[in-house]
Amino acid sequence: MDLAKVTKTPTSAWDAQSCVFDEHGRLLPAKDSEECSTIMWNIIQAAFKHSEKHSADIGPDESLSDFFQAKIVEVVPETVDNYSRKREVVLQMAELWGAFIGSPITRQSLKFFWLEECIDGGRHFPN
Repeated sequence: MDLAKVTKTPTSAWDAQSCVFDEHGRLLPAKDSEECSTIMWNIIQAAFKHSEKHSADIGPDESLSDFFQAKIVEVVPETVDNYSRKREVVLQMAELWGAFIGSPITRQSLKFFWLEECIDGGRHFPN
């Protein structure tokens, strides 16, 4: 946090407005950050549901990255302004999911993605 203050780097709370930086370190406008963040998290949620519902039919080589590649063209069609850049940013953000989990999305199995459990803060142990 001290480094963010010294460098005047924008920060936000986890559940607040998104701060998204591009590959050149530039802060995206708040509207674009929110839009791309929402798209990314919606695809993650869709992947959980798809994996749980269709696990038996998903090939063992299908990855979360494959799901993102297929879904992004549905969610951000060519009719959307600046669609190519939006797709690129969302896919870059998806790579951060891999860093968060500890395994690149190209290696995360879509077949077993539904088994991934996200634990909210403060809920690690039952009362």
